[in-house]
Amino acid sequence: MKVNSIIKQYFLSLLFAATTFVVNVAAQQSLAEKEKEFVDGSGDRMWYTMGFVVISSLAGAVFLWRRSRKGKDQPQYNYGSRYQDYYNTQSYDMEGVDADKELEWLRKAKKSGSGRSKQAPDSKLTFDMKKGGIPRKRGITATNSAGIDESNLDTKIFQEKMRKLQYAQLPINSFSALTPSKKFELLPISDDPSLLNAIEQANEEYEEDESVRELAVKILSAFRTQNSVEALSQIALYDLSANLRSKAVTTLTDFDHESVFEPILLACADPTREVRAAAARGLFRLNFDRADAWKRILETDDEFRMRHAARAAVEAGIVQKAFERLVHDDLKIAYEAFVLVAMLIKAGETEEIFSAIHEHRDERVKFALLHVLKSVKDERSLDSLNELRTGDQFPTDVMDRITDTIKSFEQVPA
Repeated sequence: MKVNSIIKQYFLSLLFAATTFVVNVAAQQSLAEKEKEFVDGSGDRMWYTMGFVVISSLAGAVFLWRRSRKGKDQPQYNYGSRYQDYYNTQSYDMEGVDADKELEWLRKAKKSGSGRSKQAPDSKLTFDMKKGGIPRKRGITATNSAGIDESNLDTKIFQEKMRKLQYAQLPINSFSALTPSKKFELLPISDDPSLLNAIEQANEEYEEDESVRELAVKILSAFRTQNSVEALSQIALYDLSANLRSKAVTTLTDFDHESVFEPILLACADPTREVRAAAARGLFRLNFDRADAWKRILETDDEFRMRHAARAAVEAGIVQKAFERLVHDDLKIAYEAFVLVAMLIKAGETEEIFSAIHEHRDERVKFALLHVLKSVKDERSLDSLNELRTGDQFPTDVMDRITDTIKSFEQVPA
């Protein structure tokens, strides 16, 4: 295409030159006679020159035309990417493709590939310990005549052994008896007139107006004394207003003294949800040693008082949590749970304990509960222990510990 344009431009230039020449010739006719004579004398030579120019132009045009024809006959090479040309000419029309079938085929291919990859090589073998160390390929499960997977059975046995080994190292095994509780400093007794007046107004027998009793609770909260704790404890447990009971529990929690533990614990069994929630929050906000607080209730040797506290702990869900904490690896947490369970046994509230021995999933918890029963040795628990031994629903290890706990009662001196 470029050669043809050059030829066209060349012919146009020739035509322009010829036209210019004709115009010049026409202009020369008006010259003087001398000039006409000179032009006539040189006319033949001019025509020869024009003929030579025309012939030369034609020869050049023919030469360029032949050269352009040779360029067309030669093969054209494409130095671009042949893959690019291939992909540019491809059609991506997906109308004829079923996408669901293609995805299903891909899933089957992946499953078959993953199944082959999970097979262990023949060189990697495991050993069946129940069959005297017979090698078995990993990934191939052996079943006995009853159809039980022996590899899973071996795993469960190993896990049970590890749990028992772990239980033997827990702090619960180091507790064999209850130590006396620590002494604490008692709060002072105040005879401040405003305090005494508030104690009197806080009693609903003397003041029926709830707003006045609420004001009395606010005044009592300003005095951290024995008589203010006693007054607030009465409000927290016996006032008719749930709002005032809840506020009294919160005030006792703010005192954070050993003497407030028991009334807050008893408030956990309140019939109103608002009061129970305030008591549960307060019980775990106390910063003193709660194990000693449980022991102080136990040391009163007042069965009614212990039973009342035990039932409140059951109602608040503290007992169920204590069963789990018996097997805790923290010494302080495990000891608090040990003391609480011991108080339940001393109070005769053992229904929750024996229910956990029957139904709890963790055998370590069963072992721990039997250990506390063995440590306390309350004669009232012996009948329930004998009932456990008559049943055959327990594993051998649990049954052995039940038998050992019963035998420990026989060693108690009369």
